[in-house]
Amino acid sequence: MSPVLKTWLGLGLVFFSMQAVASRTEPFRILTEHNPPAEYVDDSGRVTGVTVELVRLLQQRLKEPADIELMPWGRALNIARSSNNTMLFETVRTPEREPWFNWVGPIMLYNISLYGLKHRIGDDPEDRVLPGKFVACNYVNSITAQNLAELGFKDGKNLLLTSKSGDCLDMLLFERIDLIAVTEYALPEFRKRVADAGYELVELKVLTKRKRYLAFSKDVPDERIAKWQAALEQSYLDGTMRSLYQPVYSDALISRLEQFAAAVKR
Repeated sequence: MSPVLKTWLGLGLVFFSMQAVASRTEPFRILTEHNPPAEYVDDSGRVTGVTVELVRLLQQRLKEPADIELMPWGRALNIARSSNNTMLFETVRTPEREPWFNWVGPIMLYNISLYGLKHRIGDDPEDRVLPGKFVACNYVNSITAQNLAELGFKDGKNLLLTSKSGDCLDMLLFERIDLIAVTEYALPEFRKRVADAGYELVELKVLTKRKRYLAFSKDVPDERIAKWQAALEQSYLDGTMRSLYQPVYSDALISRLEQFAAAVKR
């Protein structure tokens, strides 16, 4: 082999090695939605929230710096499904979505129920048959909207779909809609806002149990996914997650995650 050819081959190997390293270490594009207290933009314009700060802590431990972008859920989901090297949270894991992503979690285990204002819902069980006369609200491209459709709620008829989940509570208080789906962890804040407006929030039906995850694009290597999973579980075991979640979430919700990590550790 000529010296010139050896040189070119050597340079080629170096180039491809550098490309492989760059591919492995390229920062993620990290996407989330407006979902207080887990994810929101503060008064200074910074994306924050208890789950955002947990993700940032994992980034520090794994030496994976990247900005976190907040946008409407439908847009974030579309980007995550069509782009490489992305991470989307908090993403409900379902059989339909299973092949779309590589999954790390769970980051939340909780119940979700259908609620309304007592003076609009009434006390007669016959008046609480679903969908009945009620108009429900949820946000576009959510799994919960599918659950509502299964109960007979139809977009454009008795189901209003918005770009973000917080809009539904506002419309409930303005009495433009009758029912909203409320997560177990958001219920205390929802009850407070409804009570401050002079109303009472009542539960009509438990819709489902949910598991939320960090959803990574399918091109992310298994080794990198495993490191994120291990770091997340460690945050459950060493008290980090509890210190972040305790000011806003119930002990029952926090304990479920700790018990999950402990069971895996065994």
